Amino acid sequence: MRTMKSMFRTSIFACAVAALLAPAMGAEWGSDFEAAKAQAKAENKAILMNFTGSDWCAHCRRIKYAVLDTPEFADYVADKYILVEVDLPRRIQLDAAVREQRQQLCREYGVSGFPTFLMLSPDGEVLDGFTGGHAEWTSMRMYLDNALTRRQQLKEARQQTGVARATALAAIYKEFPKRFEKAAAALRMEIAAHDPQDTTGLQQNATADAQMAALSTELAGYGRHDYQGKARVYDAYLAKAHPLNEERIMERKRAEVIFPCLNIMLLNAKTVQDILAAKEYVLKEAQTAYPAGTRAEMIRALEKQFENPEKMLENIRKKRR
Repeated sequence: MRTMKSMFRTSIFACAVAALLAPAMGAEWGSDFEAAKAQAKAENKAILMNFTGSDWCAHCRRIKYAVLDTPEFADYVADKYILVEVDLPRRIQLDAAVREQRQQLCREYGVSGFPTFLMLSPDGEVLDGFTGGHAEWTSMRMYLDNALTRRQQLKEARQQTGVARATALAAIYKEFPKRFEKAAAALRMEIAAHDPQDTTGLQQNATADAQMAALSTELAGYGRHDYQGKARVYDAYLAKAHPLNEERIMERKRAEVIFPCLNIMLLNAKTVQDILAAKEYVLKEAQTAYPAGTRAEMIRALEKQFENPEKMLENIRKKRR
């Protein structure tokens, strides 16, 4: 007959084995964004959105196993975040309406890469986020902590009024990751509403950024080596450049048009006259491709490079051998 002592030992052993075999309790992810916002408001929590491609994105799977499925992550988010997964698989057939809802969230928040994690307020306002790796808990926790801090900062800023409120909000906005500025459009509008004189300069920056975005869109219609077409676009934008954009447009024109053209001219040079033609081209372009404050200095530097065209041609010929 088994003694009470042996039965007790057996019971303890069975419990230990059961604990080892039982699946770990991970964090619970939902897929209904509106329900998540309602729950976050009710429980005074932030929202963590995971934009993922569960059956094709290697980085998504890596961060899931290395971070999202760990007890450390589950313990941390339990009383701080409501979790929402926005999954766009390629092999799994999704209902068309569900896929469209998830794609709309990607468009709304400017998400184009996977995985992307966004930390939001209960109203859906972006607090922080990142795209790509960070498959370590310590790295992800930094973003989660930052988002909670920013949520408190926004709350405190909104207790102020007028320009003081706009200034406090603008300081927070300027710390946002650049790639998520589109998702922070509502915050920009709020700042503008409290700062009609644009003392923060945010409206001016937004106007300048919009012009640079329009420039990029127009340039995308030209082939990689269509330097003449691109030059016309750059010149047109320089003629109407926002004050904050003049040097930015000049820099891009130098990098994407002038220096590539100059390199082609030099690489194909066969005579000294070809070298001189390249010199004439770059010096002419330099007149409008550098800010007034540095133009003379840069032109002198360019002239110095061409002070011995015969030697330049000799060096080019050596490189061709």
